Amino acid sequence: MYTQYSITLETKRVKTVLAITANDAGHAQAQAKDIARALKADRFELHYEEAKETSLSKLFRKLAYNEFEHKTCELWDQGLVNGVPVAYLMNNRFYVRPVVLDYLDITREEVVSPLCGNKLCVNPYHNKYKATKASKLSSADVNLALVFSSQGVPVKEIAKVLKVHRSTIYRILNR
Repeated sequence: MYTQYSITLETKRVKTVLAITANDAGHAQAQAKDIARALKADRFELHYEEAKETSLSKLFRKLAYNEFEHKTCELWDQGLVNGVPVAYLMNNRFYVRPVVLDYLDITREEVVSPLCGNKLCVNPYHNKYKATKASKLSSADVNLALVFSSQGVPVKEIAKVLKVHRSTIYRILNR
């Protein structure tokens, strides 16, 4: 049985309240800590009372209970900036995909984009991570190219495995 709680987040003297759904008080406290970290709040307070559920609090509930399916896109139904899902809280704009990664305490690269190609998708299973927006390879692919190279694999073979032109591999190796 789930219980409703609320969290008051504060940053630079601006406060906001979010709803939290949790199994018990300990679970609510852990979620509050994760949410405060993800939203870069200076401080937070957990309350044992209900609050209105927003799209962001629904997203945090789904993250807490891992209610995402690998094959299904989770579409963001709120604010967008240049087609990218955002949430506005505490006089700040938060891009939703990086907030998800911060909530899950996953270290991330500079650019997070949907692997499924749907710009509205915020499903954490659909994220891909790249060093720059124009980068053809993820950081894992770059590391793989470096490992292959250190083992003496020819650049042509590395490019074939990673499905990029060999000049891309040469650029990585020259950095």
